[in-house]
Amino acid sequence: MATQPQPTQPQTDNGDQSDAGNEQTFETDISETGDDGTSVRQAEVKENDLSEVKPEQEKGGE
Repeated sequence: MATQPQPTQPQTDNGDQSDAGNEQTFETDISETGDDGTSVRQAEVKENDLSEVKPEQEKGGE
């Protein structure tokens, strides 16, 4: 019986899969354009898909 080649995915034994709830984030500038012009603000985004991380303190209006 011939052995089948292994998939070319890298082996990661350093706990990458256990980091599913601990996503890497970074801060970046976000520009938003509306009827009143363009504004720029800083926001924290997820590294893997660049979606914005909403701070928990944002509950409750201004």
